[in-house]
Amino acid sequence: MADIGSLTFDLTDCTLGEQSENHRFWMNTARVAHLLRFNAKPVGWAFDLRMPDAAAAFYRQQCIDNGGVMLSMEVLKTGSIQMLSGLFKYRSPTPGSLGMYYVGILWLPFGDCNYQINIEAGESGTTGTREAAVMIIEGDKWFSADAPVAEPVMLKDGEDLFEKMRAAPLRVIPSDKADYDSTFPAHPLSLVRARLAEVAATVGGDASLASLKPFSVRRAWQFWKK
Repeated sequence: MADIGSLTFDLTDCTLGEQSENHRFWMNTARVAHLLRFNAKPVGWAFDLRMPDAAAAFYRQQCIDNGGVMLSMEVLKTGSIQMLSGLFKYRSPTPGSLGMYYVGILWLPFGDCNYQINIEAGESGTTGTREAAVMIIEGDKWFSADAPVAEPVMLKDGEDLFEKMRAAPLRVIPSDKADYDSTFPAHPLSLVRARLAEVAATVGGDASLASLKPFSVRRAWQFWKK
């Protein structure tokens, strides 16, 4: 029977920090967190991996509802294992911070269970350097035609400005592109995106994992109906 130990993936340079029956947590030297969760039930999706548009629509809205923005989503396959890969941007949970927090997720849904791998890192110290540099590089291309036009606002002081910046909805901007990861290799977005790809490419498992059937909406409905 598959369990949390049945799944394997690249953990080079990672140190185990926490573990329980259905949870593992590692951190690497670049301060990128790796979280593995196992659930002995199928996911409760109304879609499966044959429906990538439905998956993207669901997680895009879920991300918005949590104050973030989805940067990418795709269905991947490594060997016989299919997975859903998503990359998301949120505001830093650190009080008062203007930094961003990046979360990459791999969902591995099977007919009888599911795994989720999170790859996470956030900005610390000086923030906004990637955005500022790319704004200079992009010039007029930075501003898209469908970007909302900001209304003039009256500011009391600098802290008032920061409060309004923290409250503004997030959106996808040119500096989020993977094209700029090589220019900013130590940026948390670059680190998370690289690790997400590395982990996805190295996912494997033992015989119990290989015996699992793929998740399908119909099979899951029959399971949850019991």
